[in-house]
Amino acid sequence: MGLSLSRRLPVYLALVAASLLAACGRPPAPPAPEKVVPLSEQAEVVPGPPGQAGALFVTTQPGDINTLNPLISEDGPSTAAISRFMEGLTRLDPESGAIIPNLARAWSISEDGLSYTFDLREGLAWSDGEPFTAADVVFTWEEALYSKEVDAAGQPVVDEKTGRPKLKFPSRPAFFHLVEGEQVRAEALGEYRVRFTLPQRYAPFLLFAGGQDILPRHILKPHVDKGTLLDAWSINTGIKNPRELVGMGAFLLESYRPGERIVFRRNPNYWKRDSAGNRLPYVERIITRIVGDSNASNVAFARGLTDAESIQADNVTWISRAAERFDFDIHDLGPSSSTSFVWFNLQPGNNPEGRPYLPEHKRRWFSDRRFRQAVSYATNRQGIVDGVFAGRASPLHGYVSPKNANWFNPDVRRYPYDLDRARDLLAEAGFVRRGDRLQDSAGNPVEFSLMTNNNSNLRTEMATVFAEDMAALGIRVELQFIDFNTIIRRTSESFDYEACLLGLGGGAPDPYSSKDILMSDGRLHFWSPSQTSPQTKWEARIDELMRQVGRELDETKRRAAFFEVQDILAEEQPMIFLVTANEYVGVRRRWQNVQPKPLGGVFWNFESFWARPE
Repeated sequence: MGLSLSRRLPVYLALVAASLLAACGRPPAPPAPEKVVPLSEQAEVVPGPPGQAGALFVTTQPGDINTLNPLISEDGPSTAAISRFMEGLTRLDPESGAIIPNLARAWSISEDGLSYTFDLREGLAWSDGEPFTAADVVFTWEEALYSKEVDAAGQPVVDEKTGRPKLKFPSRPAFFHLVEGEQVRAEALGEYRVRFTLPQRYAPFLLFAGGQDILPRHILKPHVDKGTLLDAWSINTGIKNPRELVGMGAFLLESYRPGERIVFRRNPNYWKRDSAGNRLPYVERIITRIVGDSNASNVAFARGLTDAESIQADNVTWISRAAERFDFDIHDLGPSSSTSFVWFNLQPGNNPEGRPYLPEHKRRWFSDRRFRQAVSYATNRQGIVDGVFAGRASPLHGYVSPKNANWFNPDVRRYPYDLDRARDLLAEAGFVRRGDRLQDSAGNPVEFSLMTNNNSNLRTEMATVFAEDMAALGIRVELQFIDFNTIIRRTSESFDYEACLLGLGGGAPDPYSSKDILMSDGRLHFWSPSQTSPQTKWEARIDELMRQVGRELDETKRRAAFFEVQDILAEEQPMIFLVTANEYVGVRRRWQNVQPKPLGGVFWNFESFWARPE
């Protein structure tokens, strides 16, 4: 259990070192920007002693990007690249998780909770030097997100299913920002003031809408007019015309070679400064080499070839041995926001060939709460922590990781490892043990297949431990290690599976971000997605509570409602939670202003990072 990568280390080192050395030569200086504007008087002042500008920051990235368009980005590498050059009106405090100003310097909320008015920082500029104003915010919402499809007569085309106008540019952000299916409206009240009007109260508006990337009207308006907005800012843009990627973030895309590297350079018009009045960021360039997987990325850092790295829990021990030689520290950030869990397929009905998605006797097992609870009691979470993560994880019994302290319910029902309790529940549900096999009341042997993604050593090892735990009950588990995309198709389209082990990143700090998972009509309602109406009373109750979480502005009442959601999930066990891993990030010691925070992690203040000369 927990096979060490060190056995393959020499081969990895040779390959990764060669590729990184080839990638990290200093790129040619870019042409001077068209316009560099003076710092605004409302520029944010970052506290702390001033640093030195000019260093390169070298890193790796497992996997390539698919787009640079924030409206269609859904994968991690693309989102990470976009976050280098895009910004929203608000952001989160890295320590408390409170919503704080960003491109907006202040805001007010109407007494009825239906109107939000933002005052923007004045005198800010886009990376190309053009002024940032309320027109950009209104463009983002009214034209980029919510432009309507029209017919030949210029009238809005109505969607037959919803009865609402069809969007010209249907996108995940557009659907995400709908409030109970209705559009939020944005209007400029001046050059630096914007008012949003909501169809009904929406508690996480400041977080979700405030965090929406603002798009540059002067760059993307032609794409809106031509109907090509969702085709804009593709990977071809990054290859051939990176200067079109104009943003408000700390960096600009300088060059991109698919499968090889991404290079960002500092934004000369960034809107933050240090205490001495120097414009940030200090880092001159970020050179990111694209590698095959996280193991290759971890190896590159351990060899001293990169400046920072997120380190898998099972790799911490051997990587730490190189800390003194290559002069880096590994920061233990405690429990991460990620979770891992097993669930059973409860999708009703038949497949397109007319056969049930599940044999009736297996659907009967999986639908019985006592069966799910018995499986949970028989799962040795501490064994997973010790055997798979070498102690660098914590047992998990509920939907929320303890990292998200504001929404973590510490009093949910727990399922300590207890085979006797598991056997009692199974007996109560009519199961009997005959020899070394468990059978149901009809004599069917209890067995099921469990799939997980084959490119995650941690998940395949967790699945192996889980199967061993089930064997102690007389349950046979057939393990299926397959590629992630196949798993997604099976769990969301064909429903051709019995059980699955996956996880959630859990990064969003507001519980309403989980509505697509927890509400019965959600497309990510794992065990039975996209229900037309709740199949069980407890799912109906969760729907009711989540609507309350979305509408209620009183934080105490919101927390009480979401705590009850967690209580229901812990009782019903549709998701059998396993562990949450600790989070580790390595950073070379030459980098200054590294200040890890509970919620912000290591890179929350990356614009302030600076390096001592080597």
